[in-house]
Amino acid sequence: MKKKINSSILAICLIPVMAIAQPQFEMSRNIYRVPYAAGTDVHITNDHFTHSPVGRYDMSGNGNGGSCTTNYPIVAAAAGYVRRIQDGFDVHGPDCTQNCSDYNNYLWIEHANGEWTKYSHMRRNSSAVSAGLTVGEFVNAGQLVGYECEIGAASGPHLHFEVRHPNNPGNVQISTAGGFMSDADHRIPVICGQSKNYWEAGDDITSAACSACNTAVSLFMSNQTFGANKVYARLVGGAITTSANLTFSSTSSTMLQSSTGITFGPGLTITQGAYFNAGIGVCATTPY
Repeated sequence: MKKKINSSILAICLIPVMAIAQPQFEMSRNIYRVPYAAGTDVHITNDHFTHSPVGRYDMSGNGNGGSCTTNYPIVAAAAGYVRRIQDGFDVHGPDCTQNCSDYNNYLWIEHANGEWTKYSHMRRNSSAVSAGLTVGEFVNAGQLVGYECEIGAASGPHLHFEVRHPNNPGNVQISTAGGFMSDADHRIPVICGQSKNYWEAGDDITSAACSACNTAVSLFMSNQTFGANKVYARLVGGAITTSANLTFSSTSSTMLQSSTGITFGPGLTITQGAYFNAGIGVCATTPY
């Protein structure tokens, strides 16, 4: 005996799968340095698009993974106040079998403009003991906050780094286990001391302190189209000038900063939905 197929169920099964666009992120308002001691060669493993979940970064000293006994100092990416510290765990990633993220060591710093930065997987006692930090303490950009390791849900020694902007600054939600921040936007950190001023997976960079803009050469922009999910950031010592045929798509993320001035000429197109930020000021990390 043949059974009648429910047409409503069949209709549901035939719904086409839609492609999901890459997420887009706003550039940070703050300017950050590479969060390793000056002179450290650093490899970027995952960026804001390739990390899972998205919006975060993975990086390691010298790009060789090292070990938890290798002294790769982690430093504050910008000045701010220490708001959360958990560095009592010593469960290494390869030894962890379940609920690994609950055994993560982490530190959160709040910055003057409302952005927060997170530093994860650091060595046990390296924040509270080695760096001597306490909750509520002010730290300067470049100050020691811990040492690279692979504590918690980590695959090899590395630093997990992220920039967040809480939607409710008066009630920031951070879980005790794992230190996960909820109800907060991810932001792409604008980085000093690099020619392109942001990170991508595969980059090899050398950490250094921020000072003046990384170049004194003025920047002229024209005849360029920044397509889907394109990130563009420039910190320039001289003036920035735009001209005709300069287009930023609806899913691009841009930050322009000049020490002297920015002039937008005719023909500039910033499509609705784009993240676009421009500012005039020095390129050092923002003072608190």
